[in-house]
Amino acid sequence: MYNLYQSPLRNDINHKVFQKPMFEIKLFGKLHKGIIKEMKLGPLKFKWFQVLGVVLPDDIEYVKKEVARIQKEYGDKFGCIMFQRWIINPMVQFENVSHRSKQFKEDMRNMRLNLRRWLTTATKMKLSIRENMPQANIVYEISKSDEQLLNEMNSGCKERVKKSIKKWATFRVASVDEYDQYYQDRKRLAWSKWFNIIPYESYKKLVDYIRENDCGDVFIAEIDGEIIAWSICIYDEHRIIYHSGFATREKKFRNIGAHHFLKFKIFWWARKKGLTYCDMLGGAPTGFHEHPLAWVSKFKEALGGIKIEYYGNYDIVLNPLLYKLFAWRQFFKKTNKTKKKK
Repeated sequence: MYNLYQSPLRNDINHKVFQKPMFEIKLFGKLHKGIIKEMKLGPLKFKWFQVLGVVLPDDIEYVKKEVARIQKEYGDKFGCIMFQRWIINPMVQFENVSHRSKQFKEDMRNMRLNLRRWLTTATKMKLSIRENMPQANIVYEISKSDEQLLNEMNSGCKERVKKSIKKWATFRVASVDEYDQYYQDRKRLAWSKWFNIIPYESYKKLVDYIRENDCGDVFIAEIDGEIIAWSICIYDEHRIIYHSGFATREKKFRNIGAHHFLKFKIFWWARKKGLTYCDMLGGAPTGFHEHPLAWVSKFKEALGGIKIEYYGNYDIVLNPLLYKLFAWRQFFKKTNKTKKKK
């Protein structure tokens, strides 16, 4: 199983680019790297531990013993709230082109709800307070021909890509002196749409790192010299991985599928580079229309590909009182953010 979140590239980016406090822990006989998160309230400091990309063994008794071990080793330290794990065991995977019916989505929702009930009951873990990583992922086999990839898209997506081509949209890799423009354009969009982006210093370190290590690029789609969409991608092994991106909100470009076109051309470019898969990272779990990533997922699924549904995010509670207070804090924070958007 490919595991980006325990890969040397991902850990290197976390350590060197984002300078996150890291730690190591042995889980189920394998060494994992994780991140230490901290929060200050006055003179007090609270922290929790996050490990992404954990594979659970089939032996549920072994899992229960590991949960108890973590609670014992980390729970006796002052200020420790929880130990978060993103579990990447695949619940199921399927081709998006063949699974778009309402009944399938309802069945998938019920399957996930049943899995959650079973896992939390059997292991005494809790469903995470906050979703550290998406519960689903979309991957495209880009070794296929352009015609095959177009045929796997839904009809609306296919038409948008063709429309962009008719409008003489072009594709290229951004030059280094255009990197700042990417950030400023994304910053303006974030302000208008009420979403957060990484600080400029972290962004600068990221693009410098991927350029210096030849493990990523910034891509551009444009029409008549005007940029209509951007994307940052990184490369790991045989995959190109979508990191972030956006399309212009100018009215004259809204109905031509700028982002669809850019992704289609990234598939083409990556295939020429010898890569075989494009990993679009997060999507909403199938059947959960209320999920905050539902519209993002809808866009990615429209491009075809394979959707992988993971077990998801679960917490090991280290301090029940602090955990409850943290849960209340997250709830009120989320409520206030929703009010601001309205």
